[in-house]
Amino acid sequence: MCVYIGIEDLAANALIEIMTNNANNRFVSYKELEDYGAEVVKLLNSKGEKAVLILSRESTNEMFRNYSDIFEEIYYSNSLGIGLKSEITINDLINKFRGYLAFDVLLAFINKQTVSKLGV
Repeated sequence: MCVYIGIEDLAANALIEIMTNNANNRFVSYKELEDYGAEVVKLLNSKGEKAVLILSRESTNEMFRNYSDIFEEIYYSNSLGIGLKSEITINDLINKFRGYLAFDVLLAFINKQTVSKLGV
């Protein structure tokens, strides 16, 4: 079985981990997101799970259309990336993006090794 990880799940889980360590940080750069996603896939693959990231400009644009109430593209601290709208809480993200995840995928998203790629 193959696990497909969309940018919305990757971004939401990255922001959950970032905000858990610093509640005032509501931004993840595309570079951090790519590094985090690659590490998540590497970890899943090492455990025998086949995983694929869906990170394209088209999927990113679709995420901004489908979740315009949650995410926005912003330029922050000399980096382009994904920002969380001010009214969205960490609990909103957890409820919307973690409830349906396969357990192995959730564990990969919260693993210390993968989270370290987010600079937290």
